[in-house]
Amino acid sequence: MKRRNIGLILSYLNTGLNMLCGLFLSSYLLRSLGSTDYGIYQMIASFANYLVLLEFGTGTVMTRNIVAARTKSEDSESIDKNYSTIVLISIILSVAILLVSFIFYCNIGNIYSKTLTQEQTAYGKKIFIFITIYLLASFFSQTMNGLALAFEDYIIIPLISIVRIVVRTGLLVVLVFFYKYSIIIAIVDAGIGLIIGIFMVIYCKFKFFVKFKFTYFDKGILKNSMPLCIAIFLQTIVNQANSNVDKFLIGIKLNPESVTLYSVALYIYSIFSSLTTLPITMYAPQVIKSVNLGNTQDELYKELVPPSRMIVVIGGLCLFGFIACGKQFVTIVYGTEYLQAWLIAIIIMVPMFLNMANGILINVLDATNKRMFRSAALTITTIANIVLTVFWLDWWGIVGAAVATALCVFLGQITLMNIYYSKSLKINVLRMYRLTFKGIL
Repeated sequence: MKRRNIGLILSYLNTGLNMLCGLFLSSYLLRSLGSTDYGIYQMIASFANYLVLLEFGTGTVMTRNIVAARTKSEDSESIDKNYSTIVLISIILSVAILLVSFIFYCNIGNIYSKTLTQEQTAYGKKIFIFITIYLLASFFSQTMNGLALAFEDYIIIPLISIVRIVVRTGLLVVLVFFYKYSIIIAIVDAGIGLIIGIFMVIYCKFKFFVKFKFTYFDKGILKNSMPLCIAIFLQTIVNQANSNVDKFLIGIKLNPESVTLYSVALYIYSIFSSLTTLPITMYAPQVIKSVNLGNTQDELYKELVPPSRMIVVIGGLCLFGFIACGKQFVTIVYGTEYLQAWLIAIIIMVPMFLNMANGILINVLDATNKRMFRSAALTITTIANIVLTVFWLDWWGIVGAAVATALCVFLGQITLMNIYYSKSLKINVLRMYRLTFKGIL
């Protein structure tokens, strides 16, 4: 409990530091590099982020499997088999990411033929190479983070993240001051990502005494892990589409300047999302353990309600504070020309606040291997989001893209999933909402 509380404090410190440094950097980089050069980086980054689809949630699977093995008091060899199997899955997926990256690299010119010049396309390809390196390094780091969380080491992950933010901010400020090219961002991220990835592999090996062997690959573990892997794969498609398809389509149909404006709004939303997601991650081992022990519904509510109340308090303060003071905030930090980002951010944040109020239930889905329905249902609403965004961009510009995303979040992640929680998990969603909001509203 004490270590988790310290981890939560460090995580929120990390989020606050990330917010301050991120706001400073986004403003500093925008002013230093210009909207065109920075816009090119954002276009390529949003394009490259689709490679995250191939991660298949190995970090989450690692946490779920190791927690289950430890709860059942299985021997160290069983833990090593789970660890080795998931690491081997990560290696195979890394090769797949490299192959897909090469295909993406060869087609950047075709995709952005209407919005980028040949010189800008060549520049974008260089940026893409370093972003790919960063994504691969982050992939392995996330897998190791899942192992650390499974052993309830709540401190190391936010601690490393804090160091990363400080080092990254310092390097970017200095390097961009002397070299005003957006590729510097990608180079710095790739370098730091590689260092962290290597450190986490070494740290986990000697801290938790896990052993990796090719002979420990277990088909049974693979079979048991695949439903959750596929479910997270589909869910990642949903998340990427709902957050990045807008920038991707704006880059194709409008211009780099519009991508930059929308990126400001998404960055503000990402801060809100990070603050409301932290309790879900930190309470995952406890909730998974409770489900595996076969606790009653009342006992389970005791594990679910406290983090949900924390999410509502923190998320509500951020949301309503931004509604009240967001215009002034955007004007001071970014300038009046980016004031529309305030409206776009609010449109996306409101339905996500309602969704995150019972977001802790995702951990119950993971523990019971029932995340597949959620992913399938959200995939349908994501397709609707893409279709609506294509048309509404022509009719209402970038505001139309935000409204399409918000509508699909409400239909998929709120309405459909609350029905599923009630029917499949036998959780009284209304009771949980009542307990969560009691004394707050």
